[in-house]
Amino acid sequence: MHDQRPRLSTRDLLGPTAVFFGALLLAVAVAIGPLLGDDLRNVPLDVDQTRVADGSDGTRLLDRCSLTDPRARVAEGTVQQQRRILTVRPADGEVVTLQAGTALGVDRLIVDGRSVEPDETCSEPTIAATLDRVTLDRRTAAPTGESEVQYDDERAAVPITGREGYTYLLPFGFDPDGARYFDVVTRHSLPMTPVGTATMGGREVTHFVVEVPETDLAAVQQDPRAVIEKPASWFGEFPGVAPSDRLVATLHHRAKRDLFVDQKTGVIVDERAEIDEAYRFAPEVRARNDRLADYSLTNVRTTLSWDQQSVREAAAYASSRAWPVVVTTRVVPIVAGVLGVVLLALGGRLIRLSGRRPAGSVRSTTG
Repeated sequence: MHDQRPRLSTRDLLGPTAVFFGALLLAVAVAIGPLLGDDLRNVPLDVDQTRVADGSDGTRLLDRCSLTDPRARVAEGTVQQQRRILTVRPADGEVVTLQAGTALGVDRLIVDGRSVEPDETCSEPTIAATLDRVTLDRRTAAPTGESEVQYDDERAAVPITGREGYTYLLPFGFDPDGARYFDVVTRHSLPMTPVGTATMGGREVTHFVVEVPETDLAAVQQDPRAVIEKPASWFGEFPGVAPSDRLVATLHHRAKRDLFVDQKTGVIVDERAEIDEAYRFAPEVRARNDRLADYSLTNVRTTLSWDQQSVREAAAYASSRAWPVVVTTRVVPIVAGVLGVVLLALGGRLIRLSGRRPAGSVRSTTG
């Protein structure tokens, strides 16, 4: 008895196998970008960054040690700002919460021509400090849900409703037109004006300028440093004002911020801030005479610029965010697509060759 069923050789299986894997690779090429690329573009859940900014030469600042002296003293010195940004809860597939602690402190003072550390004269090196918590949409990096800012560690945080604008990062592939910046110090939402592009740390960046208008911080913060009440003699001499008269001055802040944002990832690669803060008398005091109306006592006047290490780390972080997206959305789809087409063509050719094989080449067995 003869078994007429043909036996499939390994060669007969190569064609269908090549077609199967070719189709699989083409499916990977089409699907991997939308499946993984979009998730990689979201604000990550593991943000942990430290940025340091140094003040410019010729920085002028109120010697806070003079708060207990008979007369206010403004001195030259050096300042430094440190910022730590990290993710906290709530954080999930849709939202992430960033907590940013920022402190501007006195590094050294020039007192009587001598450079001294602030703790040599008093124990008040801090000029300003904030703790900002904001929940962001992971896809758009826009504020959503709760937001609050704490200006003084002895007072509760201030809830912020209707917060609008970016502060610590922008979304992946952001649109520079119409972008807004939320200034934590003044709680203003301000336009980010693109003024050009540059290369920093090997990354292409968009240069934004943000103008922060003069704002009375006593009206928007709950920080005791925003208000000073002292005898008139502490501020100076004013016509028609007795030295012992108690005068109230509030802190006014204005700034210009330059943000250099990586064009692909939205990572801020560098930042500069020209800060001008001064105490001015309250409206009822200014109304008494022109000398009081024109009075200004510098709190801090400086330009803060990220140090080189912060710029390098920010550029490296931008690269680390960009490369997986490039691999997932470009490299892998191209390679998988090319290999898929090659395997499909090879599989089709092998199937055709197998179909043309002479009938005598089909083996049979005798039972």
